Amino acid sequence: MVPAKMNSLLVYGDGFMFSVKEPDGWEGNTEIAKKYSANIIFYMKTDAIKKAGALIQVYSFGKQDEKTENDLAYDIKEYKDKYKNLKSQVLLVSHKEYKCFSATVFVANDFYQYTAYINPGIKFKRGLSVAMNIPKRPATEGELKAFREIIASLIMLKG
Repeated sequence: MVPAKMNSLLVYGDGFMFSVKEPDGWEGNTEIAKKYSANIIFYMKTDAIKKAGALIQVYSFGKQDEKTENDLAYDIKEYKDKYKNLKSQVLLVSHKEYKCFSATVFVANDFYQYTAYINPGIKFKRGLSVAMNIPKRPATEGELKAFREIIASLIMLKG
């Protein structure tokens, strides 16, 4: 008998706690996440990490202020300074309660990074970032669907 899948995963650490749903066909892992400077990562299967498949990282960060869009702008600037051929595109993501700021940055045939900063509001001192990194190719519709599902499912509980 296959055990029932939990509705949400609880992720917590020093000063934060959030829940997130695992998209169908994806696996969430907090242990491996440490290697990627994340609180939890999602991948389609274990060998996807070894074979350079899509990797979605979720990380709780301390907010400096409520202007989370500035954090995204800073990250994009850092990428532009590092990669002269960098291109960026609008990336639409949403959450029913939290403000989202997102973009895609890439160097064609090198890497594609889909990034979203989620601000759960003034009652929290922490925000959440979600990034999907894929080497050499853009995300598939299924990968983008999983990325958006993760963002939409986030619930900040402490921080």
